[in-house]
Amino acid sequence: MNRLALLLLLFVAVPATADFHDVERDLRSRLGSPTYIPFLGMARFATWIIHPKGVHDFQLTMWDQKPASIAGVDLERLLRRGLPPDFQPMVRVRSKSEWTFIYARPSGDRFELMLLTHDNSDTVLIRADVDVEQLSRVINEPRSMRTMASR
Repeated sequence: MNRLALLLLLFVAVPATADFHDVERDLRSRLGSPTYIPFLGMARFATWIIHPKGVHDFQLTMWDQKPASIAGVDLERLLRRGLPPDFQPMVRVRSKSEWTFIYARPSGDRFELMLLTHDNSDTVLIRADVDVEQLSRVINEPRSMRTMASR
């Protein structure tokens, strides 16, 4: 019975993060190996249990060495290619030296965010599974927003 539960968990969990891995693989082909982040797995495990500020899960990959020259249009193309069509753009910021793209899709009472940001010194890819209700409370409370902004 335990093996069946484990197989079912793997069957459900692996496709949920496949989008992240597809985008990460494409970025690796352009930017090389990402930076190793110690204890990231432990932080992710703690997030599964604690759900800080409504975040139920996250994945993070970062390239902090001087990244290869890549245009914002190419970054967005790589991101779109790795995401299924139900992800919709929420934020697209492009400047001469910085690009940020945030895509989201609903997932029941949560939504899944995929964020890709790139500047002259680093590139960061983040996937987060966020509780909509708790996040909206934080956003709608001015005191909470001031606290978050001051950090």
